[in-house]
Amino acid sequence: MARVAGTGGGRINHRGRSWGYTVVIVVIVVLGVALTYTSRRSYVQHLANTTAANAKVAPKVGGTPWNEAYAVDICGRWQKPIDKPVTKTGISTAGNGVIHIAPKIAAAAGKNATLGEFANSVGMTLSGNQIQLPNGKDYLSGNNCGSQPAEIYVKQYAFAGAPTGTVLKQDPRTVRLQDQAMLTIAFVPRSEKGKIPAPPSKIQKNLEKAAAAATPATTTPSITIPPTSSTTAKGATGTKTSTGTKTSTGTKTSTGTKTSTGTKASTGTKTSTSTKSGSTSASTSPPTT
Repeated sequence: MARVAGTGGGRINHRGRSWGYTVVIVVIVVLGVALTYTSRRSYVQHLANTTAANAKVAPKVGGTPWNEAYAVDICGRWQKPIDKPVTKTGISTAGNGVIHIAPKIAAAAGKNATLGEFANSVGMTLSGNQIQLPNGKDYLSGNNCGSQPAEIYVKQYAFAGAPTGTVLKQDPRTVRLQDQAMLTIAFVPRSEKGKIPAPPSKIQKNLEKAAAAATPATTTPSITIPPTSSTTAKGATGTKTSTGTKTSTGTKTSTGTKTSTGTKASTGTKTSTSTKSGSTSASTSPPTT
């Protein structure tokens, strides 16, 4: 009986340890998820604040470049990004789905930096009732997507990763470009208006990379430390050293720095040592009686 009881008790303790281990793991996982969510939420809020602040500032000629993601959705299909890296206006795109906004002329700066100016710069036709990509098919409002007539819409997202966006109620050409925001230009049926997605994740990542590259780097000024010099003083055994420190230890060091070390020994014999211009002489006199 004692042996059976002992075995049973051992099993109960083992099961208790197992439950304890499981609880610890669950707590760790929950804390990890909570911290990740909090960090992500803070980052999203930071981006939202940054975009809101940038919306109040107009891009200037010669100023810090802006970057905004865009994508064109025709009847539910993403179109290939335009590749026009060099333009006369300074508003361009390099085939990565990011509008690079670095105005070269006043006509493309400030309030003139619009989606319409971007379209003109890269050879795209865009208005409230027409869209045509460079060398692409021309789509007019009322043309069908499948069996349904379609319209042109522009949906704006505040930043990369924004969970929701806003369908703008204005002529697409007048939409002002914004730093680190995103635009989806869509030709879809009215029934799909509320389902217009943000640009693909690859384009959003390209926007994040472009924004990071456009951020000015912080530099640390260099400090030059003057060299240390040393000289030998006349008639003194020692060295004169200039280090910028003053210390007294039997050795005298002054700022600039002066260090003097001397030794006087009396043993019945008087010994004197002197150093001059790198040479050393020594003399010995007989003891005084």
